[in-house]
Amino acid sequence: MELPLETKRIKLAILSIASLLMISMTASAILADIELHFPDVEESVIQMVLTLPALLGLIFAFAAGPLSMWISKKSLVIFSLANGLLGGLVALILGPLAIGFLLLSSVLIGVAQGINATMTMALITDYFSGEESGAMMGLQSAFLNGGSMVLLFTSGLLANLKWNHAYLVYLVFLPVLLIVIRNLPRDRPVRANRSKISDDSAKLNVSVYFIAVFIFLFGCFFFVFQTNIALLVVSNGYGDATLSGMINTTLSASGMIVGLQYGNLKRQLKTLAIPIGIVAVGVGMGLIYVPGTLISIFLAAIMVGFGIGIVMPNGIFIAANAVKNGMQSTAIALVTAAVNLGMFASPLLFNMVSGPTAEEILSIKFIISSVGLLVLAVLFVIGKQFILKNNVSKQKYT
Repeated sequence: MELPLETKRIKLAILSIASLLMISMTASAILADIELHFPDVEESVIQMVLTLPALLGLIFAFAAGPLSMWISKKSLVIFSLANGLLGGLVALILGPLAIGFLLLSSVLIGVAQGINATMTMALITDYFSGEESGAMMGLQSAFLNGGSMVLLFTSGLLANLKWNHAYLVYLVFLPVLLIVIRNLPRDRPVRANRSKISDDSAKLNVSVYFIAVFIFLFGCFFFVFQTNIALLVVSNGYGDATLSGMINTTLSASGMIVGLQYGNLKRQLKTLAIPIGIVAVGVGMGLIYVPGTLISIFLAAIMVGFGIGIVMPNGIFIAANAVKNGMQSTAIALVTAAVNLGMFASPLLFNMVSGPTAEEILSIKFIISSVGLLVLAVLFVIGKQFILKNNVSKQKYT
């Protein structure tokens, strides 16, 4: 059945925004070049070019939910896209002049990243319901991962010309901004076929906080892969940054494929979707520790991408459907902020791990993550029976 033109235009706008959600990661490939360009600047300050978007993203991901009760979502998205475009231009044009301009750029990019992360999911729950909403969350994940692959690859090629040319990819914000202005309605949509929700859901309930806590812990454990895989590849003599990039691209490709099939997977797995996704990531981490071969690392990347692609949209879907319509943006914002907080806390927590050699420290991190994820999956199954079953079943969790 062919979709109405209005629905197609809304999907185009949402998925265009989703394709830019990981654009801040393009800075990871040029940190060494930035350090060479500013030899008198401390390494910790250089690293802020990459960490500031995560920090600002955390703040604005949470703030975007409450703000959407006062400001239209279209206005918030336009504001965030304008910030992202401006941030890229500042780094491109003024970045080589002073590190302060790069940090300002990162702040603007973080604002864009945080608002857009929440708004893409909030817009989905506004304009789509039931299975269509779940399918759209899967597509959002697919476009996030697909966009990440294209942007990282393109920025890497541009950086070969000159490091600040990597920021040319931020010009993609301009067509996306035009797409949003043209296709995204400003009015508050009227949802159809939504069952009545009890007055007890007029505020964030225990189900939302339950999901947020588990997503935070999930973020802490799975981000061990992204923060340590490059070090593992180099320390084991498998290759260099190029190989690490291929491994991360494999993870994104796996997540993209899962996103495209998310609707079918959700119907098949039902309430087991989240624990199965957590177990997949846990097993992937274990493959890095036990066989420890290059092939097992690529298999781990596939499993980690699969798990993240299942857990994240499912967790947000459950949280959004556990509250009243007016509180859905806030629920989504809380869960989005939780995973960002987990990713930010992950290196701080796992850098406390010590061992006799650098290689053994890395191995210990991966096995701790693996065991932690497997335990987390068991705890989720138990908690689901006592918390989600009573609080979310009324919202068609299954």
